[in-house]
Amino acid sequence: MKIKHTILSLGLLTAITSTMALSHDTNENSFSKALESKHRAQADRDRDVGRKPEKVMKFFGIKPGMTVLEVLSSGGYYTEVLSHRVGNKGKVIAQNNKFILEVFDGRFANEFNNRLVDQRLPNVMHYKKEFGEFDLTNEVDVVTVVLNYHDLYSSASKEKRMKILAQLKKALKPGGVLGLIDMETNAKEHNPKLHRVNEAYVKQELAEAGFELDGEAAFLRNPNDDYSKVVFDPTVRGKTDRFVLRFKKPS
Repeated sequence: MKIKHTILSLGLLTAITSTMALSHDTNENSFSKALESKHRAQADRDRDVGRKPEKVMKFFGIKPGMTVLEVLSSGGYYTEVLSHRVGNKGKVIAQNNKFILEVFDGRFANEFNNRLVDQRLPNVMHYKKEFGEFDLTNEVDVVTVVLNYHDLYSSASKEKRMKILAQLKKALKPGGVLGLIDMETNAKEHNPKLHRVNEAYVKQELAEAGFELDGEAAFLRNPNDDYSKVVFDPTVRGKTDRFVLRFKKPS
């Protein structure tokens, strides 16, 4: 009887494991198909080559059903990626502030709004909030800050940056992830005109804010980058040396 019970238990465990693996494969395939869909703008699909969204989502641990807070969504390239990733049971809280929505004659606002026409991304909420106005508490699985943290070095003092990080930490569930991508500089002094930031500075500030470094990835690194050039220079744009960091809010 014990042997039969053990065999049945092993069979059940195998079935459960197989089902979980199949579900994982199905989710990954669905996400890949969504990224390749003709319903996504060709400009976005072209950007995928340099941004590697599938690797980013996997590294940050973003899965179907999660709630993600995207900080400074701008025109919404990653908003749409996140929307497909978390699926209809998930939620994307895409934050933009007044500056982002008004700069360049509202270019980013128009681009973002066009993504939401006809309820294309029904799981996305446009979170129009200034830093200091966030009202999220222990309800977000992942926060993303992609290619924007460097701007806080020119627009905010360290005191303000720490307050912003405190808001993000408050929004996260215990054990939640903060995923950050930005463009590296090899300079010891920050130069806001280049739109780059030293990775060491970011790690230090996140640690001071109470986040734990949980991982770093090299799939967007480019040691051949010319760090003396602004990131919008045609010779380096889309090919800059970018660091990818994953932090956790302590449980």
